[in-house]
Amino acid sequence: MAIGQKKKALIHIAKEDLRLSEETYRQILQGVAGVESSTRLTREGFLKVMKRFEEMGFKGLLPNPYQPVPKGRLIPLESSTGEESITESQRGFISFLLEELGWDQKHFHSFCLRIIKRPNPLTKRDGQKIIIGLMAILRKRALNEKRRKR
Repeated sequence: MAIGQKKKALIHIAKEDLRLSEETYRQILQGVAGVESSTRLTREGFLKVMKRFEEMGFKGLLPNPYQPVPKGRLIPLESSTGEESITESQRGFISFLLEELGWDQKHFHSFCLRIIKRPNPLTKRDGQKIIIGLMAILRKRALNEKRRKR
């Protein structure tokens, strides 16, 4: 499955930031992901290309890529919005985070039981708690890897 417009845009931002010639850019796409154009990149290919760009010095769009900027605010406890069913967007983001962590369903269910006291998030508030927890684990892993490289 091909990547979306935002990921393609990020690839081109990195290309410009690194001041890559068209030829060098195409060689990286071919060598790292096996494609000749960003329109043919899969999710795995995108991750490989971005990792290569980071190795070349691309810092990303955030001041500190290991501290993601939250998209929204926490749902207040008194709000009934938190009791609505978990959204497809939250489910998709949780799936993405689980892939990044390399967790299986058993590990995920154990994590959910510890955080929200049930095996799966059912409400928006549950989804929010799980996402925050998974992002914290990813951030800690990234920091530990960064420290080990020094």
